Amino acid sequence: MAKSPLAEPLPSPPAPGGGYLDWSRDPAVGLFAVLPLWLLYEGLRLLLTPADRNGAEMLLLREVDRLGVQGLLLLRLGFGALALWAARSLMRRQVPWLRVAAVLALEGTVYGLMLGPVAAAMTSSAVRLLQIGAETPTLTADLVGSLGAGIFEELVFRLGLMSLLVWIGVRAIRAWSLPVWIVGVFAVLVSALVFSWFHHLCGERYDRNRFLFRTMAGLLLGLLMWLRGFGVCVYTHTVYNVYFYLANDEH
Repeated sequence: MAKSPLAEPLPSPPAPGGGYLDWSRDPAVGLFAVLPLWLLYEGLRLLLTPADRNGAEMLLLREVDRLGVQGLLLLRLGFGALALWAARSLMRRQVPWLRVAAVLALEGTVYGLMLGPVAAAMTSSAVRLLQIGAETPTLTADLVGSLGAGIFEELVFRLGLMSLLVWIGVRAIRAWSLPVWIVGVFAVLVSALVFSWFHHLCGERYDRNRFLFRTMAGLLLGLLMWLRGFGVCVYTHTVYNVYFYLANDEH
């Protein structure tokens, strides 16, 4: 006896495609994974070091000031709209973003603990560089600044500059029919050099070994951005900075 179509169980909704490696590279996941870190930085900075800001953050704020009195308001509205779009995208695709963000933060923590030793192995004078004392007067300011550096330097030099270089490079190589990976290598290298040079532009006395070390670290962070995405890159940079100041505290 045939069953009525109404008695048949309804099909379950299709499971979202992809896995952790794909989801963790998703820009929407990266945004929400970094959001708690940014809120922690803003809270600690306002509470403990209100006068201190990261150099990359100052660069962004200076550009916002060019827009006039409404610049900061427009920036906040834009960020809010971006967050709403990202949330809607994650819900529509049923991405388990809370679980992915937690594992993403753990992955970035592991990379952050590895970043110093790996970059040091790429630099003949890395041991002396890792022993250079912090220039800020207190460990508290260093640790709060570490949060801002991880967020804003990756926002400017990896997400911003690398993406811009890739966008320009992909269009430039079409005339020569060159492989796209050349653009990626160029973007990683140039962003690493600019990242290292920026620290000296902000007032730090130029030192060849420091410049080389930061360039090597920038290359590693650029590769992480390319292969693993913005969220992992931010947590790697932040955890490395915190670990560096805790391990080299001479205050």
